[in-house]
Amino acid sequence: MGILETMLGRSSPSTVREDGRTYTLPRDIHGFAYPVAVPRVELEAFQELLEAEDEAPYLGEGETELREAVEDVLDDETFDADAWADRMREPRQRAQPVLETWLSQVEADDDIGVVYLPSDTYEVLASFVKVCRQRDELENDPFELPENTPRAVSLLKRLERASNDQYRVVVHTDLLPPKR
Repeated sequence: MGILETMLGRSSPSTVREDGRTYTLPRDIHGFAYPVAVPRVELEAFQELLEAEDEAPYLGEGETELREAVEDVLDDETFDADAWADRMREPRQRAQPVLETWLSQVEADDDIGVVYLPSDTYEVLASFVKVCRQRDELENDPFELPENTPRAVSLLKRLERASNDQYRVVVHTDLLPPKR
């Protein structure tokens, strides 16, 4: 049985072979990750969430009011609205390369595929979803959650379960999202 069958629970203990061999792999081109079977539609839903967040401006028309309100609170210190907006965009900028890598690994005509989740990647994606939820709740923010956000959230839950309950495997770094 292959790794996909094992991950989906289709293998029995009798089909798993242990032969006691040890392999030494170069650390610079291999890494540890959780293999996760994911439906392509969940990856596409997360990508749509990334695009929606990218298209909705942080400052827009309310920049002047925001700048004045923050300067009043900070006792007339200058507020760099552009730097603030850049900090707010950071979760998306960290999540984007992960999704790009995974979408390239799961072909468009595949219903389900395997992606590799490095140890710290779940937190990156979770922080992005948290930012999106917070923005959606803000009255003056033009951002709105896309309709298929529940599928993106189910991807996040799938990744969380895998990182909590599953073994890690050694994979070539070509299969891993780029590190930031």
